[in-house]
Amino acid sequence: MNYPIYELKINESLNDESEVSYVALVDEPAIQKDFLAFKFVEPSKGEDENEFIPRCVKYIINEGKEQEQAVAICYSIWEQHFKGQNTLDIYGYNPTHFYMCALATKTFQHLVSMNVGVDEQGMIRSAAQIADSIFRIEKSVIDSNVATTEQVNEAVILLDDFVDLMGEIDRLVGMQHDVSFMNNHIETIKSYLPKMQFESYTDYPKAAVENAKIALRYAEENGWGSCGEATGKRRANMLANNEPLSRETIARMASFERHRQNSQKDLGDGCGRLMWLAWGGDEGIEWASRKLKEIDKQKMNFQIISEDEHIISGPLMIADELIYRNNDKFGEHYVKFSADTIQKIAIKFSKKKYQSNVNLMHDPNQKVQGVTMFESFIVDKKRGILPMQGFEDVADGSWFGSFYVENEEVWNKVKAGEFRGFSVEGLFDYEEPKTPEEQALQKISELLNAIS
Repeated sequence: MNYPIYELKINESLNDESEVSYVALVDEPAIQKDFLAFKFVEPSKGEDENEFIPRCVKYIINEGKEQEQAVAICYSIWEQHFKGQNTLDIYGYNPTHFYMCALATKTFQHLVSMNVGVDEQGMIRSAAQIADSIFRIEKSVIDSNVATTEQVNEAVILLDDFVDLMGEIDRLVGMQHDVSFMNNHIETIKSYLPKMQFESYTDYPKAAVENAKIALRYAEENGWGSCGEATGKRRANMLANNEPLSRETIARMASFERHRQNSQKDLGDGCGRLMWLAWGGDEGIEWASRKLKEIDKQKMNFQIISEDEHIISGPLMIADELIYRNNDKFGEHYVKFSADTIQKIAIKFSKKKYQSNVNLMHDPNQKVQGVTMFESFIVDKKRGILPMQGFEDVADGSWFGSFYVENEEVWNKVKAGEFRGFSVEGLFDYEEPKTPEEQALQKISELLNAIS
């Protein structure tokens, strides 16, 4: 299906809010159709309710909501930002997003009403924190009307951890809590994905498949006993059936290396050997470690230019790159930035001295000091301004930047591969797509300009 294409613009006035205001360091490249951030309106420091609500309503209406919806949303944002939405106390932890799930609230109300020991209390608190993180992702996805693959993958990993932890809690307290309702929240997050396929891999060694089958045969004959959480059993079945594995599953296999010291015991002597085989054994876990490095190297979209000088460089915005969006006002559509708009964005970014406006993973609570853009250029091949190596095919007008990473904690995460790309965030104005006649005239004009 051909979706309409809207061009995003900014107002060049320094007093206008349309701009790129932050660059985020992210764990997936920003140069993908599903990873450009659009800032959601939040109360500013010192702003009172009478100032915030009208500003918020105007913004939400521009995002495609009706007046009544916008007012409700804005009052909800105000309440969440300043008053919180949940007073549930889970052994010292007060969840902030449990208002999104009445069943989660009910489950944890029951858990905290029980007379359990200190260890169990800590586990219940941890489970609540994991569930709250899933709801936080879900709210972010709903607010932005689109999910990214990394949000889905993070939520799936968190769900695995949550199910495992709840299973352990139930064993200790002698009860069984049905937490299948959490699956609905994962499905909600997935439903906001652009129509695209997850990357998956099936090139793990046959020995890993056989190791998983050995574990399953042993469990069939002797039972799992106290060994194996739900994720370990699921992983054994995936490997035994030659199912495709996501990058996140491979990462979890690789991290199982920490259990190697228990892997040489005999089957039946504790859980170490059984679970090691369930996760693919020596061959599977060693393959996962190699594969993870290979995948992450391919996905790196900025480069470490100098380890000694702590410099990273990469693309910030690609001219005419189509970015999938879906909202109530425009439905499914694409947006793009022209070379001319990107130049205006870069100029306004510099004029407003945003070179040190950097955060982690588009989280406004993770603004970092000591990361500064010191170099910025826009590709113009006629003028001899070429893109970085590895991005030779990007269009003229694409924006690249270099950052000096003085912050040691951030630098160590860059070197470890936790951050692999840039992603800009800001507010932009929609421009209606051109009619077929206008598009034809534009193409003719572009061809004539190319000939001259």
